Amino acid sequence: MIRTLSIALICVAALAILGGGAWLLTRGSGAPPAPSERVVVRLPPAGRQPAVLLPAPDPSLVEKTADGLLPQIGKDGRQPWQAYARPFDAGDKRPRIALIITGLGLDRALSQAATDRLPAAVTLGFDPYADNVKDAIGQARSLGHETLLGLPMEPVDYPREDPGPLTLLAALPADENAARLSKLMGEASGYVGFVALWGGRFTAEKAPLLSALEILKQRGLLYVDNKPPAENTTALLADQIKLPWAAANRVIDSDATPAAIDQAFADLETDAQHGGAALAIAALSPAVLEHAANWVATLDKKGLVLAPASAIANRQSTAVPNPPP
Repeated sequence: MIRTLSIALICVAALAILGGGAWLLTRGSGAPPAPSERVVVRLPPAGRQPAVLLPAPDPSLVEKTADGLLPQIGKDGRQPWQAYARPFDAGDKRPRIALIITGLGLDRALSQAATDRLPAAVTLGFDPYADNVKDAIGQARSLGHETLLGLPMEPVDYPREDPGPLTLLAALPADENAARLSKLMGEASGYVGFVALWGGRFTAEKAPLLSALEILKQRGLLYVDNKPPAENTTALLADQIKLPWAAANRVIDSDATPAAIDQAFADLETDAQHGGAALAIAALSPAVLEHAANWVATLDKKGLVLAPASAIANRQSTAVPNPPP
């Protein structure tokens, strides 16, 4: 009798936690994790508004290849980055803020929490090496999220830091980088483009970078850089070849402290108010998820609007901002 009552009380407590907007996240699957492996992330209700995203893949926007279905510009001129984008009111004159959460798919429970509970206007970036990334992107899109794939590029300290076997490398022949990019594009469908992962060395070399950007343009995709837009040579190059682009005004690492996360969001608001549009890239973590969910709920009353990454495309300035008075 006592044991039955104890189990019942535990179940009631669990329901109360979930009903109040808390997620109990566990790493991986299989046997229950030790208490130290459990992370409780308190999230407000998503307040999700249904958004109809074009079903993916659209047969007219894909090319069948040995690497899978690759995005392509339709015969009618439609481009995947626009066709698969989350709808946004172009007439909204408020400063726009886009938030991209990257690294989805590596931690299944945390990724599920982000997909289910973050507002649909938050853009989700999926790791190309994650298991079942195609299905994960499909699920995120079914809930209204615009999606991106991570683009691994050679970091400054490569190979000590190695982004994986499909990393674009500055020293590789152009056709080898193109082959790697083809494999990356074939991992899923319905994404609007790529968000940069690492890339300090690769983006410093114009020739291989230009070759990669040209492929993205030919495929009708969006490119999001992980560096600020001011004097961003990658953004300038994208602009020259008319590749749709956006750049991160702020980047939040997965090990950022709560105070650093809040400060980055505050700075992002200032960026948007001064420039009309701003974007942040935040690596998925329990702290980022909790703080992002609470922060985006405050934007409307501040006169700001949360927008998908595609709604920021080509709206940022590469000019150096004037210093504050």
